[in-house]
Amino acid sequence: MSCYKKILTYIVPSIIISSIFIVLVFSEAHATYVKRHTTLMGTDVEIVVVENKSKEFINKSINLAISEMKRLEKEMSEWTKDSQVYAIDSQAGKRPVRVSQELFHVISSAIKISELSDGAFDISWAALRGLWNFTNGKKYVPSPEQIHKRLKLVNYKNIILDKTHQTVFLKNKGMAIGLGGIAKGYIVDMAMQVLVNNGINNAIIKAGGDMRVEGTKNSRPWRISIRHPRDPNKSLGILYLSNISISTSGDYERFFMKNGIRYHHIINPETGYPAKGVMSVTILAPDTMTSDALSTTVFVLGPEKGLKLIEMLPGIEGIIVDAKGTPHYSPGIIKSMGHS
Repeated sequence: MSCYKKILTYIVPSIIISSIFIVLVFSEAHATYVKRHTTLMGTDVEIVVVENKSKEFINKSINLAISEMKRLEKEMSEWTKDSQVYAIDSQAGKRPVRVSQELFHVISSAIKISELSDGAFDISWAALRGLWNFTNGKKYVPSPEQIHKRLKLVNYKNIILDKTHQTVFLKNKGMAIGLGGIAKGYIVDMAMQVLVNNGINNAIIKAGGDMRVEGTKNSRPWRISIRHPRDPNKSLGILYLSNISISTSGDYERFFMKNGIRYHHIINPETGYPAKGVMSVTILAPDTMTSDALSTTVFVLGPEKGLKLIEMLPGIEGIIVDAKGTPHYSPGIIKSMGHS
């Protein structure tokens, strides 16, 4: 699905979701409840199924979904040397690389969102990879000269797609793509499709800040409480959802503090520095690939431009918490939560 597809209803399943984590509360009278945790794509993955089927059947279905996630992760990871993305990056400025239909679809979708946002979302940000590191504990801020040199290589317009031959070509040597802002959502969607195809109709798949909610709990929508990025005791509102996707991007996920400044992993492709003006963005969309990409996009755009983008896209809703901690709600979110 694309970000242009309308969300017909706001019926999302019964959970309590926070900006960073989700607490699931169930009281099914007759259904079997299974929850599984694993680590994939560098993050914690949680799969919850509430279904009138045997525990054995549910676990087999979950195993199939996890296998699908592993397959797609291997295909779309820039870190795996035999992946197609690694091949694209290694052949930058040399030759086009033929890719699978799935990967071509994800990259094509990423470029459409780049066009839609005037480059606020750009998978060629990966040319900056290595300048910033938010996982090893080192508080290193690259120099303006280092960033300026790499920024010359960041431009989604230099990602050349050939639909006929299903190839991807990075025009300039040194370019690279990274699908961290969109592939995880796609993988969640495909894993949920595996569950649905196997007869599982009431489930949740959560991978980090990305979540797909399918069906209902006790014939009611899932209950999701969105928590404030700085105050876990403060709720931004409660949503009731089903058959929908929700993604949150925040400056609290991977970051370090230096000289009183928070440096986080959501990089503005225009400046090469962490995006400013926002603490978190939560997006509702018809599919998780779209919600994943748009949560990053809106974070980079900031509250004003971000809300304008949300409001111009049918079926997309969101909450933006600005740098002062003030939440901004799109009209559909306000209506669904009963805000005046």
